[in-house]
Amino acid sequence: MKRVLFAAAAMLMLAGCFNQNNNKDVSTPLPDETTAPDTPTPSPAAPVKGGTLRVPMRPPKTLNPLLNEDASVDTVLKLLFEPLIVLDKSFKPVPNLASFNFTSDGLGVTITLRDNLKWSDGTPITTDDIAFSLDTLRSAPDQAVYKNCVSNISAQYTILDDKKIKLQFLQPYSGMAYQFCFPIISKAYYGIQTDPGSAENMNPVGDGLYKFDSYDNLKEMQLSLNPYTYRQGPYINAIDVIIAPDQQTELNAFDQRLIDVVSAELAEWGRYRNKANTNIDEYSTMYYDFIGFNFNNETLAKLDVRQAVAHAVNIPDIIANIYLGHASMAFTPVNPDSWLFEPDVDKYDYNLDTATALVAKTGGYSGQPLRILVNKENDERVKIAGILNTNLNKIGLAATVESLDYAGYLDKLNSGDYDIFVGGFNLSPVPDLGFAFGSSEGAANMFSYKDDTMNALLAAAFSAIGTTSYQKSMSELQKYIAAQLPCVSLVFRKSAMLTSDGVLGDKFPVASNIFANINQWYIR
Repeated sequence: MKRVLFAAAAMLMLAGCFNQNNNKDVSTPLPDETTAPDTPTPSPAAPVKGGTLRVPMRPPKTLNPLLNEDASVDTVLKLLFEPLIVLDKSFKPVPNLASFNFTSDGLGVTITLRDNLKWSDGTPITTDDIAFSLDTLRSAPDQAVYKNCVSNISAQYTILDDKKIKLQFLQPYSGMAYQFCFPIISKAYYGIQTDPGSAENMNPVGDGLYKFDSYDNLKEMQLSLNPYTYRQGPYINAIDVIIAPDQQTELNAFDQRLIDVVSAELAEWGRYRNKANTNIDEYSTMYYDFIGFNFNNETLAKLDVRQAVAHAVNIPDIIANIYLGHASMAFTPVNPDSWLFEPDVDKYDYNLDTATALVAKTGGYSGQPLRILVNKENDERVKIAGILNTNLNKIGLAATVESLDYAGYLDKLNSGDYDIFVGGFNLSPVPDLGFAFGSSEGAANMFSYKDDTMNALLAAAFSAIGTTSYQKSMSELQKYIAAQLPCVSLVFRKSAMLTSDGVLGDKFPVASNIFANINQWYIR
């Protein structure tokens, strides 16, 4: 939590667009499940079947994916349960268990299940299971991973037959299709069980690549091949899930080769870069770092001054020397790897002469030094704050750094007691940025930023219907953000999946699921 300022939206609440237009219903076709998102570099040896993969997980309170509240547990449960949709590496939705036929007004959808889907006990998957899963999510704990997925889905639905169900939405929403990222569970098996720790909820029946075998409380869980998976079956025969209380324990276990796979952020995985016995597969995340302004400060409310700040940071150099190359340059709060990214926006190259001229254009600055707030636990942001402080003083903006622990940092931000800050958001893949820049109907944002044009663009992007309309509205929003600079975008961080050298195959981890193509991995 100390490394990320706020969770703007749950990462597991995936978002994006759906395949439709404004004139008619358009069915989203099912993908070829054997197609990888990118062309891989071939592994050095031919795949072989067999072996056991050891992966970590936090102690679970439940193994029901719809009642679970822990992200680490959810990662492992993805091996046992399939979601209705998945995201590819561009954060774009791909139908998984079903196709989606959205109405032209954005208020309804007909979902059609694949043929011959079965649970791991051999019973068929039907639309009764989708309806039951929706009802389960509505009554799930508020902190359940997928709870918000049903927030815009009406409680009224129509089951057309065993394969088709019709749902209604409460309001049009451009990212609605992505809220079908949640897995479904069996109505016949789970019945009316509401206790997360019940026998059924701790002995799951799923529809994933693997099926549940056993769970030894606080020690390990064992999985084996699911003969009824609709996907191409894995090479790896079994999964041993080792219970670990925290990230540091996971990394220690990985160092001792007690586990074979672990996720790591920059601070952790840097030490593995030159180790021959470790594979490193990077992937894009929605961790977005930026420089924020307090718009109650009259100096910073001037666009010329904000542009000067943008010209005073050498982002390529920061990526190379602070993030060690493990980040993508951000131009707006939309990841450059996203299918919604607009590249044709105003850009601000590193140029202290231009920055100095912009400050002089405003009449210069002679007030109290601008306070650059940063939380001292985050090494990358502390270094950025130091560079920014040096360069602001060079261009005529007197500044000083205020480095606080996370609690003090957050208090200052919430009370508006700062001028500039270095911070970050953990964004949702659907770029709903109203929480950051919106100010309509009395809403307040942490920057004290107010702009009627921004409000209109945010509203248009939120309610856009159809792929073309959504991309157009997101393009216009990004151009306005880059032009007005409510904040200076820095980077989108990357994370990595570390695997031991005995784990081979073409690996395509994505932020929503590091095991996305585990059926292509194999053990030496």
